[in-house]
Amino acid sequence: MRRRPAAALLALALALGCARRAAVPTPDTPQPRAPDLTGRTVMVLPAQPVGTIAATTVQAFDAEAAYWLGDRGSRIHWRFPRQIEESLATAGGLDIDPHNLAVGDFRGMRLRRIGDPLFGDLRRLGALVDARYALLPTSLAYVRPRAGETQGRIEVAAALVDTMGGDVLWFGVVAGERGPEDDRATAASAARALARAVIP
Repeated sequence: MRRRPAAALLALALALGCARRAAVPTPDTPQPRAPDLTGRTVMVLPAQPVGTIAATTVQAFDAEAAYWLGDRGSRIHWRFPRQIEESLATAGGLDIDPHNLAVGDFRGMRLRRIGDPLFGDLRRLGALVDARYALLPTSLAYVRPRAGETQGRIEVAAALVDTMGGDVLWFGVVAGERGPEDDRATAASAARALARAVIP
């Protein structure tokens, strides 16, 4: 009889752990609906590259993401990577590289809340640019063509995070149209897919 409370506590702990982590979606499955960001201030972090994707492709994606997010979300107050970098350059004492954030916990699982060091970095960056919410492309990869395919595509996973508490409000994985990695249109199609997912 005395062992039952301990077993119940263990089961509860395991259940809570599972509730905080879930399987990561794929670009070919329906994505969850993102919260309405109208009137909110959202900083968009640079995409975090995975694998051998070229730096020029990552830069093209970031530029295209700024365009498409701004185009679809005209009633959202955006803080894009260039503004974040300019603010970091003029701020003293913030040793944060927005191009190399600690996003490893997002690989292979869907988090409900982030911890340090990522939480601390996003909290400080949010305060720096006066943005409570952060849209963080946690991975950007060019997936090579498989059997029966002639061209690859860019796949991007992204999280919308409340920088005040670290809660992950939304997480999705999208893909652009197939094309050469070094073609800007390939990056643009992935950025457009992300904008459509974040701003339905």
